[in-house]
Amino acid sequence: MLHDPPSKPERSFEIVARRIAAMIQANYRIGQRLPAERDLAKTFGVSRPTVREAILSLAMAGMLKVRSNSGVYVISRQEAPDVHALEGFGPFENLEARQLIEPQIAAIAAQRGTEATFAQLAEALAMMRWEHAQGREADTSDHRFHMVLAEATGNGTLVSISDSLWRAQTESGIWQEIHNHMRMEDYRPMWRRDHEAIFEAVQARNPRKASLAMTRHLTNIRDALMEASNAKSMATTKAPANAPKKVR
Repeated sequence: MLHDPPSKPERSFEIVARRIAAMIQANYRIGQRLPAERDLAKTFGVSRPTVREAILSLAMAGMLKVRSNSGVYVISRQEAPDVHALEGFGPFENLEARQLIEPQIAAIAAQRGTEATFAQLAEALAMMRWEHAQGREADTSDHRFHMVLAEATGNGTLVSISDSLWRAQTESGIWQEIHNHMRMEDYRPMWRRDHEAIFEAVQARNPRKASLAMTRHLTNIRDALMEASNAKSMATTKAPANAPKKVR
């Protein structure tokens, strides 16, 4: 028996954005400030990162304005802000999925990796260092590093999932908006150290250390995104138009 294909899953930030928009239409005037992020998270029973994604989506849709050291203000009371048109999942929602999967991938890679695996990881790291030394982002080598780990598991499903999560991140409209406000050079040393720690643990065939190193890397990404997407950063910092926009 054939079943209808599943509908496109609803994104967490989109659900919360609709609830915030409805709250604004019912109770707020233009120029009023919204409650603090932590209060909205408590009201809607979701995490602060999800509320932040929702606020950013409404700001991108023209309903809210984020002001430095002041908060989030209503600048429009439109009935249906067009957050549905934003591409991709929210970056924090995507990172949560990565945190569930990629530490296990790193642990399995430490158990099953071959000398060829270690050589490919070392090559990706060398390219990453070179690109950073040139003041460039290591998009291709970074992606390759994570894919080599997934391939080392010998599980094609994990390879496909890892690649899908990576691509979902790059296609996220909110992810790109946050990156427009980041000074990437401030984070490159940490990204290199993270990848080097993962490589060393995998090469030492230590699954526990490999898992912990990947967890630390993904936590560092989350913390960097939280810092770059706070009200002060989003209101005052803007990267040059030609600046690289990717963090992995």
